[in-house]
Amino acid sequence: MAVVTVIYVVCHGVTARIVAPVQGYFFSEITVFASVLYLPHGVRVLSTWLMGGRAAVPLVVGAFLSEWWFTEADIRALMQHMIWFSILVGALSAPVAFAILRLLGVLTQRDGARRMDWRRLLLAGMLASILNSIGQTVVFSGLMSPGHQLGVIVTYALGDMLGLVAAMLVLMLVFRALRHRAPRT
Repeated sequence: MAVVTVIYVVCHGVTARIVAPVQGYFFSEITVFASVLYLPHGVRVLSTWLMGGRAAVPLVVGAFLSEWWFTEADIRALMQHMIWFSILVGALSAPVAFAILRLLGVLTQRDGARRMDWRRLLLAGMLASILNSIGQTVVFSGLMSPGHQLGVIVTYALGDMLGLVAAMLVLMLVFRALRHRAPRT
């Protein structure tokens, strides 16, 4: 569980320190709320795939630590009463998405095994992204102008999906490198 928390915080840090400044140059009013490449969403989806609903605990801890370390004090003060709701929405989006897809029969209990079809994993990530983007927009609706809400929803959804795809690509490359380094018998 600690691994999920650490990876979440590292991914959030990369997003906050590298992606957000570049994005802020082009879309400053949206950057406060959403990222066009939110790497922690990949952590949410992949950890939920591997751990099930138990992933929510390290995701909440990782999100809390990330907000504490990477959100500027004035922004954190402005959003203080909303941050807890935001953390819960984000941490629960993937477990809820997997549960919905299981209820609909799209996923089975066996799909939680380590050899899941990547298309179903992306589908779960997309649904989690939609749930998260709508939930986050509701949480922060009092702080954003109505004219920016659609842009924020789209940015959340796009950023979450791109973050998931990026996380999957990185893991694929890491596992490929590990396979190539493994001694052949």
